[in-house]
Amino acid sequence: MNDLEERLRAALDARAATYEASPTAWMKVQQRAGRRRWAWPVILAALPVALVAVLVPVLLNGGLDRQTVTGPPPNPVPVGRELVIDNPAENRPMRLWYATDHRGLVVFCHAVQYAGDATQTSCGGNVGAQAMKSAGWFEGTTQSVPPRESVLDYGGARPDVATVTAVTKKGTRVTGAVRRPAGAPFKIWTVVFPATDQVTAYEFAAADGRLLSRVARTVAMPPEAEQGRPAGAATDLADLSVRPYSTPDRTLIWTLDGRELGLNLVRAKDLMRDMGGKPMDVELRVNGGRWFGIARPATAKVELVRKDGKVLRAAVKQDPWKIGVRLFAGEEPVSGDLYLEGFALVGYDSSGKELWREDHPADKPAWDPHPPIGEVVTIGEAKVWFSKVTLADGRTWDGLCRSVAGEKTTCDAFQPVAAGDAERLPDLGKSAIGVAGSEVTQVEAVTSGTRGSVYAPSGAPLKIWVVPNRSGSERFALRNAEQDTVATVGGSAPDKCSVSPPVGQAAALGTWATLTHQDGCLIIWTDNGRFITEKHKIDDATYEFRSGFLAGYAVVKTAKVELVYDDGSRVTATLTADPWGLGLTLFSARSTNSNPDADVVGYDAAGKEIWRR
Repeated sequence: MNDLEERLRAALDARAATYEASPTAWMKVQQRAGRRRWAWPVILAALPVALVAVLVPVLLNGGLDRQTVTGPPPNPVPVGRELVIDNPAENRPMRLWYATDHRGLVVFCHAVQYAGDATQTSCGGNVGAQAMKSAGWFEGTTQSVPPRESVLDYGGARPDVATVTAVTKKGTRVTGAVRRPAGAPFKIWTVVFPATDQVTAYEFAAADGRLLSRVARTVAMPPEAEQGRPAGAATDLADLSVRPYSTPDRTLIWTLDGRELGLNLVRAKDLMRDMGGKPMDVELRVNGGRWFGIARPATAKVELVRKDGKVLRAAVKQDPWKIGVRLFAGEEPVSGDLYLEGFALVGYDSSGKELWREDHPADKPAWDPHPPIGEVVTIGEAKVWFSKVTLADGRTWDGLCRSVAGEKTTCDAFQPVAAGDAERLPDLGKSAIGVAGSEVTQVEAVTSGTRGSVYAPSGAPLKIWVVPNRSGSERFALRNAEQDTVATVGGSAPDKCSVSPPVGQAAALGTWATLTHQDGCLIIWTDNGRFITEKHKIDDATYEFRSGFLAGYAVVKTAKVELVYDDGSRVTATLTADPWGLGLTLFSARSTNSNPDADVVGYDAAGKEIWRR
């Protein structure tokens, strides 16, 4: 990019920031363009020379509020740590953080990696001005056209905000998560909700439940088919339906049982052309395991070749509206993430000769959400390493991460492990796996005698042990260099959700613990981040009482909870409702009497005892 192009880019960006755009405009451009990015040289090349000659003087010399622009502003400088979270729309992590721009203003930044495409990073908005107007504010959404199954909304909040709740048009409420990354001047909130819900407002509350602000959500995403008129009859292909619409551009919209999955722009001058105007062989769309699209008219057969060599075939049909394309749709859905795995799409003519081929190498992560602590170890087809995991309330904990090609990286949190101790984590395929202290040098299955391996990654805080496991109840002996057994672990493998960092909102239990709900698990986490209960059946009541601190949950009919001591003294717990709609009552208390033999008693609204532990 030359100096003129760079200056024009800065000028256009600055001018664009002064206008209110439709909140869905960029999302529609992304979808219609198949998420291909405009390159500035392409834009400039597409502009008439006369127009460039007019734009440059106007934008660069007094056209931006009478400020002369001599070059692009410097990149914003991050303030505090970034928040890395899962983006359900793309099955990729996304980053959210605060920064200061070239004017010294605090701005909100986000970075999104799209499946099969590049990363988009953006910073903007005067956060200080937003915080003056409201306790919390909306910054962005992953909502797209057509919609994915889940949507992630996000924004900023003042430090006094403890909870965020989305209010839908139907009146239902969805609780989100509020976190404050280390060193950040403000908090960051996120809410995940089904794409079928229409969120109309966000409520921000303090720790005591007091409402601080209510903010309207103005991003409306009606289906494309509701915004235009049909331009022809629908046709069916491999369980999908496709129909042309004027929206207002001529567009093919693909649906499954009435739900929009994707679209192709088929306006004559843009038909089968990329953003630079170059002719294309195929336009592929993938959504919810379904793959479909349009191809050159001579295409008679389309195949999708997966990384393992498996070939998936598509149904192919000439478009009935005389647009001049072939329609194709996979005869069976795909599992996993095609773009993470890598694949090829191949088209053939009627004689079986290869007509075109589009190779999609496996996506490389734009950033590492779980940076390794020490060396990465290869165990079979998996990569394993130590890293830090983030709890639902923003705290960090030690974890062991694993990555297998075509699958999402997961990290298992674990309790502190001493030099002569070990812990078992969820199985790695058909092998038992865990972490061990520095004294452990050997591992063996107790019953079968199967020997395993102990890895000592360079720079890592602990060791990793792995043993082929034929029995789900096998126990494993870990020994030191003198052949002494220093630890025995096993029985059945831990439940996955008892060691994975929770997703979503964490409910406060006093000031020393939090309760999370994930995959049917309710887990209590102490103030130092260590969980003290594992998977539970939701019973009358479950709690932990240690060192004078009480934290737990009970069924909704519980209206009062007390700590009752042998000497007759009592401490009444604080009650709150659960944020997940499970019908539970959460309770917490702090007592100067740390006698662990105290009873925990629950009462109904009439004061009658209904349970005692």
